Amino acid sequence: MAKSRETPAKCLRCAPLSPAEARAKHPNCWDDKLCTARRFYINNRDRINQKRSRKRIETKHQIPVPQVNYGVLQVWRELREDSPIHAIGIEVWDGHNKLAVVSPVHCAGWLPSQVHEYLRQALTVLDTEYGFKKFASQVLISPEQCPIRPCFLCQK
Repeated sequence: MAKSRETPAKCLRCAPLSPAEARAKHPNCWDDKLCTARRFYINNRDRINQKRSRKRIETKHQIPVPQVNYGVLQVWRELREDSPIHAIGIEVWDGHNKLAVVSPVHCAGWLPSQVHEYLRQALTVLDTEYGFKKFASQVLISPEQCPIRPCFLCQK
């Protein structure tokens, strides 16, 4: 980037004067081509720079966003680490559009290995259908909000 040149102090003092006064005060220095443009810029530079700045800010770049399908694992369980998993559900998304929902299932009485096997099978099916091998995120939801009816927890 080129370094900007500072405006000479003599030009700064001359800029607020009228052209006739400037010619009379600095007859040896006055140049019709250079001084007219320089004086205009000095007197209007705040407005010019503001306009240039607004133009820079208003420029918006369109960057293509890749379309990626992803899965969100929904787990209904209490927030404790050792709490059992109440239910599991899966949502498949494409950006902001929900593509599919795997209905939640109760996991009461399931061993951890059974939960892992169920999720492995679900990921295999979702990989062939939507092309992802892992869940993008996991959402923990309170068991009291379980959507499955009838639910042994919600009957209390």
